[in-house]
Amino acid sequence: MSTSAFSLSHEWNLHWTRIPSNIKVSDYINGESPKERKALEALAAVGIIEGAQLFRLFSLDKKRLIRMVLEKKIVRHELKRNKQIIPIFTLGINGAVIVGLKDCYDSNYWVEYKIEGVLKRLLFFQLFQHFPGSQILPTQDPFSGAIEFKGKPIYVYVVRGDVSDLLNYLKWRVQHFNERLIIVAESLQHLQSIIVNIVKIKVRVIIDMDMRGEVDDVQSQLYYLNSKGEFEKEAEGVK
Repeated sequence: MSTSAFSLSHEWNLHWTRIPSNIKVSDYINGESPKERKALEALAAVGIIEGAQLFRLFSLDKKRLIRMVLEKKIVRHELKRNKQIIPIFTLGINGAVIVGLKDCYDSNYWVEYKIEGVLKRLLFFQLFQHFPGSQILPTQDPFSGAIEFKGKPIYVYVVRGDVSDLLNYLKWRVQHFNERLIIVAESLQHLQSIIVNIVKIKVRVIIDMDMRGEVDDVQSQLYYLNSKGEFEKEAEGVK
């Protein structure tokens, strides 16, 4: 079985760019590009995104990204997987102004992200690409974000290492959690410890490897819990 590009089994390293805490907003900010605005709004909601995802989801090429960095709309960092350098980006001070977050922008907010947190956010965008035309909504922990699909939010939780944050959340709020939930995991084996906690909620599961490339119908890649408490693919359960 192939190893996910986002697996914790790889050797990961983060190289953050730090900006001065007293950084100032530019006197003039060009915020007229609809493509840039959509990307900045998504970044504001989730926190971090891969350069390739900015191109794939928002059609922002390398030249445009370089310019956005110079304009302090985004901040470039490097994530290393083994020896491969992966450019990743966070929201810059001028980008925060464009999306209306000037007063609550926290410079260097990203330094608190650990490898697991970065991978969770990148995997959120891997899933989001299969919901064209949808909107991204910010959420509280432990969720990476939510996707507004057909007028209703789908919360997204990504399993990457420890799942105690989800278990603690469900322990106290499962009776009041009526939202749709998609859990992203590297393997179904990583979900065995939480099955008993998710049987009562509207949950679907998708595996990292099933989000690669073009998927005509993402629903066919989703698993659900059947009456036996076992994961079964949607396509297999529909007769």
